[in-house]
Parts: sequence; C-alpha cells; structure tokens
Amino acid sequence: MKGSIYLRKTNDPHWVVSWPDGKKRYKITHYLGEPDLMYQTNQNKKHDTGYKKAEKLLALMQGDVERNCFRIEKYTGGRLTDTVPYIEAWLRDREPNLTPGGYIKYRTAVRKHLIPFFEQNPIMLHEIQYDTMVKLMNWIKGSGKHKKNVVDVLRCCLRYAWKSQRIMAVPPAPEKKLYDIKEKPPVWLPSERHRKVMEALPDEHKPIFYWLYLHLRRPGEACALLRTDYSRETDTFTIRRGVSNGQIIDRTKTGDIHEIPCADAFKPFMEHLPQLGQYFFTCHESKSEGKRYTEKLLRKYWKQACEAAGEDIDVYRGTKTSRASQMLNEDGVSIYDLQIAGDWASLSSVTCYARANIAKKRAVLNNVVPMRHPGGTSEGGKQ
Repeated sequence: MKGSIYLRKTNDPHWVVSWPDGKKRYKITHYLGEPDLMYQTNQNKKHDTGYKKAEKLLALMQGDVERNCFRIEKYTGGRLTDTVPYIEAWLRDREPNLTPGGYIKYRTAVRKHLIPFFEQNPIMLHEIQYDTMVKLMNWIKGSGKHKKNVVDVLRCCLRYAWKSQRIMAVPPAPEKKLYDIKEKPPVWLPSERHRKVMEALPDEHKPIFYWLYLHLRRPGEACALLRTDYSRETDTFTIRRGVSNGQIIDRTKTGDIHEIPCADAFKPFMEHLPQLGQYFFTCHESKSEGKRYTEKLLRKYWKQACEAAGEDIDVYRGTKTSRASQMLNEDGVSIYDLQIAGDWASLSSVTCYARANIAKKRAVLNNVVPMRHPGGTSEGGKQ
C-alpha cells in the first residue's frame, strides 16, 4: 500500500505523511486541515500524539484508495471540507449549459444556502448522506417548496459528482412529506370575470394576451415568437424559443418544440397586427430589439387591466391557467383532451387543473342512487 511516514527534524519536529501521486510526491503535514502541524510530542512513537495522527491520516488515505473515492485535495486543502470548493467549481462548469434564469436560480441556492450551510457544517463531499440532506432541509428558512428547490440543486451537484466518479453513490432525498408542501388548487378567473379584464386592455395589446389565452402558452413564448414561426400553409405556430432573465433563448422552458394550430377565435386579431420588425407581436412603446414585447411590459398592461376590472391575478394565471381551468370547469373538456390542447408532455402536468374542476365534482357527487331521508321520503321521489 502506498504512502509512508517520516519525521521532519526542524526546530519544531513534526511528522509528515509522504504520498506519491504519479510523478509528484505530496508532503502532508496537517491532519485534515487542522491548523497545527503533527508535532512530535514524545520520543516513543507509541506515546507520540503527532505520530498517532500521522498514522491515522495515512490509514484514511489508504482506505479512500480502497473505496475508490480518493482525492488528494481532501488532505492538502486548508479546510476540513472540499464540499464548498467542489460546489463552486460545479456551478462554473454548469453555467454554459443553463439558461440565464436557470443559472441565477442555481447561483442563488449555492451562495445563499449551500455554501453557508457547509461552512457551518464541515463535511467531505463523499460523506454527504440522507441525514445531511434532512439537516440541510431543516436549516433552510422559507416554504417547503423553497427548501425542496435548494435540496434539489445539491442533488443535481451530487449526481454530477457521481457521474464524474467523485462519490460512490447519490444519497436518497428527503421524502416529499417532510417538506410539508401544501398543494393548492390553481388560481384562475371564470369566463365572465376574465372577459372584463380582457375588455379593459387597450386594443393594441389585446392580440398578444388573447394569443396566450386561446393557445395555452407562456408569456415568454409570445415575446419570442417570430413572424416566420407562423405557417399560412398549415395554419400553425411553431414554438421553439422563450425568454430567460429578459433574454431571448433558442429553447422553450421544457426544451421541446411545439407545433400548435391557430385558434379560430384568434384569426380576426391577425388582420390588424402591426408589423414593426421580425417579431410576431410588436409594441410601439417597446425599447427592445425589433420592438418586441417584454415580460415586463406584459405585466404592466395586464396589471392596469386587472385594476380597471377589479381583479388581482398575474399574467400566467390570468391567461394560461384561467383558460385551462375554464375548459375543464365550464366547458366539460376532459383532462386528457386538455393535455392534447396544451401540448403538455405528461398527464401529471395537467392534474393540478383537475383540482379546480368543481363542475365535474358536482356531477360525480350528484350521480348517485336516490337516498332515503330520515323523514321517510327518498331524494327525487315520494314516500
């Protein structure tokens, strides 16, 4: 087994672990980043605390080699843990593959939560286990969803480390019930209330909001839609771009390309769309390239319309969520047909709207065998 111990005879004699690594030989004088050298305290090795530390250190290094998790940085670094520098390096490596908005979320989780936690709780990367994840979850302040998002960022880093053979396995995540996440029915506007908001919009801005509403799309997709994304031959829109942190990106949120038919109710708006540039929806007030809409402008116009109509709901819930909920709750569309209409990848993405389907629940509850009341009469009939 590689590695050896020798005494460095200086004014302050101390023990050194000599560790060969290829053509380089490391001289390790500290036990796992402790501030003091492994000083010689006794001429007899059996009673020398410095030598005992060196023996223990060498055994740890040899054990890591056997477990296939050896990293020299663990023993040469100035800190007890290599978790913090590894997370920082991982974030730098991931940045080119993340959307601008995604990178900001990762960076916030790393800087505000993961780094402070592991600085307060020093631990090696390969020592992170289920109990560490639970401790992190309880340490984070905020809602259950916020806690889960931060823990998920750490798990993403650990999966990267596992694929890179830095750790032997990715520890299991805390169970969802531990986060105490309360799933709430979606917030949406019934048709009549929604109509009042849409009527309060200036005519110039109605087309983009009706497009979002009728086609069940995201605001960023409307802002990034080009005139060439509409095909007159097939009468369809191709959704292939989105907006992340205010920047146009060549991908949607899910990474999928969606081809959706133009809704008949939207066609009257297409005849009066201003053509100020390459973008399908443009706005005279916009200062962005091609006079395209921005999500900030959409929020501004929508908020003004909501205030005029006496409502308080954001753009996404007021358009896509409201339309999906109306289709289920008012129009009797099945959850399976809704999935097709909105081009959702899986049925699970649509189930949240089913919680708002009061009409369906009422129909199911009322579709029962007539019951006999205490007075002796049955529901819907006489005694």
